[in-house]
This record gives sequence, C-alpha cells and structure tokens, in this order.
Amino acid sequence: MGLPLLSATEAVELYGKTACFVVTIYQGSSVRRQLESLGCQRVVACAPLLWKYADIFIPQCGLELPHRFREQCHNIRQCYARLGDELSKRDLREQLLWRYWLDFSALSPPLDASDTYFPRDLLSPVPNEVFVDCGSFDGDSIRSFNRHWDGEFRHAFAFEPDPANRGALATNVEAMGIGDRVTVMPYAVGNINGQVSFALNSSASSHVTTQDAGATVECRRLDDIEWPLVPTYIKMDIEGAEPEALAGGSELLRRHQPVLAVCTYHRSEHLWQIPNLIRSIAPEYNLFLRRYAEECWEGVCYAIPKHRLKRA
Repeated sequence: MGLPLLSATEAVELYGKTACFVVTIYQGSSVRRQLESLGCQRVVACAPLLWKYADIFIPQCGLELPHRFREQCHNIRQCYARLGDELSKRDLREQLLWRYWLDFSALSPPLDASDTYFPRDLLSPVPNEVFVDCGSFDGDSIRSFNRHWDGEFRHAFAFEPDPANRGALATNVEAMGIGDRVTVMPYAVGNINGQVSFALNSSASSHVTTQDAGATVECRRLDDIEWPLVPTYIKMDIEGAEPEALAGGSELLRRHQPVLAVCTYHRSEHLWQIPNLIRSIAPEYNLFLRRYAEECWEGVCYAIPKHRLKRA
C-alpha cells in the first residue's frame, strides 16, 4: 500500500521522544516492554483508544464503557456467588478491575495456554469421551483435545461453517490419523435452524452477524441435531454467539450434562452472563473461570457436573 515500514529501533530513533506508540496486537505486553527498553517515552496499549472512540470500537475486544458495569451489579454479584473456587473468583475480580480502570497491574499472569479448554486442575480425561467442538476453525482445538486425551476418545463432532476453514480442518484431522473418529459438521451453532448471515473471513474470526455480510450459512440448534452418540464434552468458541448456542442446546444440557468449555471474552458482559445462563439452564453444574492469555483474552467458563470433577 506504499506505507513506510520501520524497525522498532528506527521508529524509536525518529519518534521515540515525540510520538505516542499504541500497541494494537494480541498479547502486546512484550512489545510494549521492548519499545520502553529502546527509550520510547510514551507507550500504551490500545484499550484506552477504544474507550476514546467508543462510538466506533465499543463494545468489542472484551471491553465496555465502565459506567455500564454499574448497571450489572446484581448479575455480577450473582455470578461471583456461584463460582466454584477461589481462582475463579479472583479471575472475576481482576477482570472487573482491569475492565473498569484499565489497570494492568490488577491482572495475575495467564495460565498455560496449552490447557485452554481442557483444564488439568478441574477434570481428568475419560476414554469414552464424545467431544463437540463448536467453532473448529482448522482443527487446532481437536488437536489439543487429542493430545490431552492421548488419543483415547470415542468420537468428535467438529462444527465449522466457513468453507476455507473446513477444508483445512478436514486435512488436519486426516493428518492426525483420527479421521475415522471425527465427523465434520458444516454448520454454525445457535438458537435457530436455518440460514444466518455470516462473515466468511477464512480465519478464526469468521462469525455469525446480524448485518448483511454477503454470505449465508446453515445454522443448527444443538438440541435438534440427531446425535448418533451423546455428547459428553462441548467446547464453544464462536465469536460472541455463545449465549445463543447455549440456549439452542438447553435440553441437551439439562438431560445429559456434558462438560462445557465456553469462551467469555468476546463481549464484556459474557464474563458473568454466560455462567449465569448455564446455571439457569442446569443448576447442578459447578462453574469455574480460567484465563489463558493477557488482558481478557482466552477467558473460558467451565461447567462441570459433579461426577466429572477431578478429585484432590
């Protein structure tokens, strides 16, 4: 596009005393430290910029304007009381502090990213697991699942509506040698059966949208899938459509209580809304929060039935 490209060293030499460097990348703390170490005088994360131009950028990236948190005090307190351990409660407190004040010092270091969706401290693998991967992308979660279960699982159902992603998913599943135990499902997951508008980005950010995205895909309710095997573990990372997908699977959750791993970071209110929604559907679940990346990224709510909890 004809834009000049500078190394970090060159940029700081030219502008380190006069410009504000805004780091806009995912998990940007190492870059902020690098720029500061080179002598850049003003280095900030992008979150304050999103607040400044809230009419354009809010809500997204897990952020919301602070005054709107006060409107949700009852729901937040309700979620806090329902969480199953101190680590979960600490995570909720820290997330609220960070999202209200943008105080990075309030955040504990993230957990090991290799455990995302599969928390070793909360539950142990079982050999007959039937895994449902909502938002399979290119098979990265299937790969992690297969590794955590040492290949000892019964079957996996991989939902991926983006055709380019789905092609990569099928290729990668075959390369893992588990193609005979993975069924690729070409659907979005939500609370309707039928066509939905969809942003086809051929990336992990492909998503259902209420706007005209120029493409449509088939959507399915989990309750209305004719399951040849009953799901025992459901993961959802579907770019903000998680509440709708949970509602569309409410009967499945009540009847069979599969383990749930549901992302909470796409919208700020999902941090407490998703745990509360799960508990309203099936009160028997034990609820936990874990975070596997900086700021709010890769936050996950786990809902685990009593018989699947890991024993100390």
